[in-house]
Amino acid sequence: MRESDYIANTSVSYRKDYGQFFTPSLIAHIMAKWVTQNQPKTILDPAFGLGVFYEEIGKLNLSYQWNMTGYEIDSNILGYLKYISKNNNLNLVNKDYLQSEIIYYDAIICNPPYLRFQKFINRHNILPKIEQQIGHKLAGYSNISSVFLIKALQQLNINGRLAFILPFEFFNTGYGKTIKRRLIENHLLKQIIIFTNEKDIFTDATTTICILLCQNNNLKQDIKITNINSNEKIKTISNISEYYHHRLEECKLPYDQKWTPIIFSLISQQKIPEGFCKLSNYGAFKRGVATGANNFFALNKSKIKQLKISDKNVCKCITKSQLIQKLVFTDDDFLFLSDQDKSTYCLDVKDFHEKAVKNYLKLGEKEGYHQRYLTKNRNPWYQLERREPAPILFGVFNRGRLKVIRNFTTAINFTCYHGFYPNVFANNNMLDKLFIYLISDIGQNIIKMNKRSYGNKLDKFEPGDLNNSLFPNVEQFNFISQTEVEEVIQTSKINEKEAIFRSNQLIKKIIKNH
Repeated sequence: MRESDYIANTSVSYRKDYGQFFTPSLIAHIMAKWVTQNQPKTILDPAFGLGVFYEEIGKLNLSYQWNMTGYEIDSNILGYLKYISKNNNLNLVNKDYLQSEIIYYDAIICNPPYLRFQKFINRHNILPKIEQQIGHKLAGYSNISSVFLIKALQQLNINGRLAFILPFEFFNTGYGKTIKRRLIENHLLKQIIIFTNEKDIFTDATTTICILLCQNNNLKQDIKITNINSNEKIKTISNISEYYHHRLEECKLPYDQKWTPIIFSLISQQKIPEGFCKLSNYGAFKRGVATGANNFFALNKSKIKQLKISDKNVCKCITKSQLIQKLVFTDDDFLFLSDQDKSTYCLDVKDFHEKAVKNYLKLGEKEGYHQRYLTKNRNPWYQLERREPAPILFGVFNRGRLKVIRNFTTAINFTCYHGFYPNVFANNNMLDKLFIYLISDIGQNIIKMNKRSYGNKLDKFEPGDLNNSLFPNVEQFNFISQTEVEEVIQTSKINEKEAIFRSNQLIKKIIKNH
């Protein structure tokens, strides 16, 4: 009831500013049982919120005396906690946990705020203090939840237990390395709980999440991997330590590698065939052109005519993902979009002395485009980075199927797509084969092992995620002929469903013949 009241009376923007999403009682119960198995006397909740962990521990009717310290930075939320704030075994502190001193606890349980550290106003003052407390350097672009975790680990008593909710993306990010190293080298991590359908369980979550269960017992143990796909399944779990699907030796989770492919390879039905190699053997994906001001640089035919900018100062460009709706993008498709007056061109200043260009740049400066984050660090501010047209495009954000385009035009692309640039070993025939693999169900399932999940089935890929994905090697690709490949390419222009079906058949042929 308190949660529904709070949400009803608190704007989404306010909750977003504090990185708030609330823990379902079923999840809180599992976490509470884990941290209390060793009969902790002192318990810490670094992000108290509406007190669900305190309540669930209370429901366990523990046979010993315990007390909890809870930190909560949001003064507004404390008004909903008057009924428990006077309890003798609760010390509720209206303060930012990250600015608190190091005090040790027998158990720590937390759903930290999900917030980029750049949005944290006092980060430049807080980071040095936490780094001194924990003895580790922290990346300034860390998500604030990861900083909560690494500080909490420092405060865990010997044999103490910790249960933490974290965004799943930290398994793959650079800032996650510090945490993963700490977890593995100190033998802290005991279990990882993955939620396959997290939106059904964490209805308020804005990202795909997991739960880490840790214990400070310095025992080298296999790490348990648990996959939960429904609320009904949660209700049947009496002891989370005994409910798991896989066990991994600590050495199977190297801190300097991405964990998502490793974990997903265990819980996914799609297995990686033998002999596959990294895409980087054939070339590399690079992000699209970052203008810093798409509204200014993206142009359509009528605006170019109105501004009287000559052809030499513009180039063909894919400015938005939704402009391309088919698997194959041809010159005819580009001309159709251009004639529809879509934004299919980009300002590309080669002759600064052209009067029309000078006038347009003055207009841009009047509207402040030259003072944006990216533009103000360029000299001159309107000079974009150089990119060749990419023969394969890959959508940065995807829901469901991954968006892959075979680009036969000379159009460059903005950051809505990553562009693949082949090396000397990838000729046009190989490009077509790579494309067929990318649109196949098998290829997509394997590539998704490197995804960064942001909840509500939204997946994001960085160029590095794609370049480290696994593809058939050259010998395996040789099992399919160029004639078969060209048939799929031609089909892709008119019938996406049939093209995917045919690509599946060809990739299965590769695997079968290996």
